[in-house]
Amino acid sequence: MIKKLIILNLMIVGMMAQVNAQHNLTMYNMHTLPQRIQVNPAQIPDSHFFISMPGFSSVHVLYGNDGFKLKNLVSVDDSNRLAIHPLDLFNALNKNNRISMDVNYDIINFGFKVRKSYFTVSAGEKIQSQVSFPKDFMGLFIIGNAGTNLGEDLNFNFGFDAMAYNDISATYSRSFLKDKLRLGVKGSYLNGILNVNTEKSDLIFNTHPDDFHYTVRTDFKVNTSSIIDTLNTNFNADKFDYNILKGRNKGMALSFGATYQIIPKVVLSASIVDLGYIDWKDNVQNYETADPNKKTEFYGLQMKDFFSKNPNTDSIFKDVIDTLVDKLKMKNTHYSYRTNLPTKFYLGGNFWITKRHNFGVLFYGNYYQKKLNPAITLSYNGKITKLLGVSVSYSMINKSFVNGGVGLTLNGGPFQYYVVADNILGMIKYKDANTIDIRTGINFTFRRKDKQAGLSGKSKKLG
Repeated sequence: MIKKLIILNLMIVGMMAQVNAQHNLTMYNMHTLPQRIQVNPAQIPDSHFFISMPGFSSVHVLYGNDGFKLKNLVSVDDSNRLAIHPLDLFNALNKNNRISMDVNYDIINFGFKVRKSYFTVSAGEKIQSQVSFPKDFMGLFIIGNAGTNLGEDLNFNFGFDAMAYNDISATYSRSFLKDKLRLGVKGSYLNGILNVNTEKSDLIFNTHPDDFHYTVRTDFKVNTSSIIDTLNTNFNADKFDYNILKGRNKGMALSFGATYQIIPKVVLSASIVDLGYIDWKDNVQNYETADPNKKTEFYGLQMKDFFSKNPNTDSIFKDVIDTLVDKLKMKNTHYSYRTNLPTKFYLGGNFWITKRHNFGVLFYGNYYQKKLNPAITLSYNGKITKLLGVSVSYSMINKSFVNGGVGLTLNGGPFQYYVVADNILGMIKYKDANTIDIRTGINFTFRRKDKQAGLSGKSKKLG
């Protein structure tokens, strides 16, 4: 499994130019689904005991960007020919743009209620990646560096962060004040698998207004870590040692949640998820600009070389790259470092029509590259019968309003299959979508009841 995760993460890195972020906006209010505890430790499900199917507890995939959409880049004309619109793509970009992709896989998850308390234990593997890029960089290729860009410093400050790690967690929650208040906490032990961390990424590019030569100044610092010793000259990927799970990339995280019934039919909730870190110590490499104040002049490509009798384009580009690498000196060290998890917060409110049905509003946010990334969700959440639970949501995510979500729990006795998608509309109107968020898995739930945490009154047993 670890080897597959590593391969998958490398694929994500390779796709990052084509493609933050645990949303779970629809799942947050699904009171028939035990996995909701992951986004608010105080939000317990309607079952007294549950256990997820080992190996298929939960698979969660999330992709999102806060800028362009597919329709900004390509279209199909009346002759069914594909047309590419680079200028439309450039105009659709923000000053700074963010793309993210997460893949989370839960191996096991179980929980049970004891009087006013609820306990859960889970174990899984997570991959999280985010890349940011400036609009100016795309403009350099699409509209060039002339005009108002002449003599101006353009900062191509890219950022790329990716991590894969194991997560073993336990949650505890308890009700107070005659069940009106419930508080919950989750503690996680983390073991890092691999990491890429962009600490600094300034690339200052200037075009001289007189002779159009370029001046480049860099201030980079990138840290990497892997529990695979790729620095070993005898490293053999085919002889993978699974004892690497005992690596030294240790970390921890805490999550907190609360629900409070302010009046009989209104419940407020809040949570902070993944306040934590990982210390990276195994096979660490740090890459840093040797002299951040050094300016390098570059005169570009000699076009006459391309139009010679037998042009060797590979050699031409190699010479240019070698020149830049030689002038933009980087130093390589091996110091351990710490990265923080991407912390998320949720603020919600629910109006309960009956013990089976409610309407909810939810505010979500995470913080990446000194920027808040918010989302807002309106939802209906209900238990239609003892066999079927349904949530329907509408969200503003990544500055897009085309996000209609659906969540279903299908119960046959204790057997429960579930699927949750924050943007089912995006699968239909894919040209307008910039978010994909889907989770699925199988649980076995026991002693399900109508009563939801935080609501007073007697509960009716379902099964």
